[in-house]
Amino acid sequence: MNRNDSPSPGIEKLIPHRAPMRLVQDIVRIDDDSIETASIVQDSWPTARDGRVRTLILIELIAQTAAALQGWRERHEREDGAGGLLVGVHEAKLREAALPVGARLRCFARVSHGAPNYLAFEGRVEDSEGTQWLTGSIQAFRPEAPIDPGDSP
Repeated sequence: MNRNDSPSPGIEKLIPHRAPMRLVQDIVRIDDDSIETASIVQDSWPTARDGRVRTLILIELIAQTAAALQGWRERHEREDGAGGLLVGVHEAKLREAALPVGARLRCFARVSHGAPNYLAFEGRVEDSEGTQWLTGSIQAFRPEAPIDPGDSP
């Protein structure tokens, strides 16, 4: 079922990240199992130096995009969001070591499989010309109760 016509809440309501760690800037498209987000590489992003950002940070962009998808699904299902934790990077293929500040990016993520309290996502990040900067897959753990940033493990 495609829910592209439904208004989506702002990204701040879907993920806990805030500047400078919030990399996702806008949701372009979303449905039950996949999402596309847009971002512009900022010099305030982690790893930024001399007008470039290390491509490895794009794993976090995929994780935040996946988190936005899960947050949207939870809100649509009227569940309280429990948040989640990135617990694994199964695969990551980087095009180059760094990309330029100002690059316009699209991030695509989809649920590949899961179980109670666990989801795996496949993702890719492309620039506005269609060049793939990162492809990979991640795993996330979703606890039974909401995560409070002040709680210790």
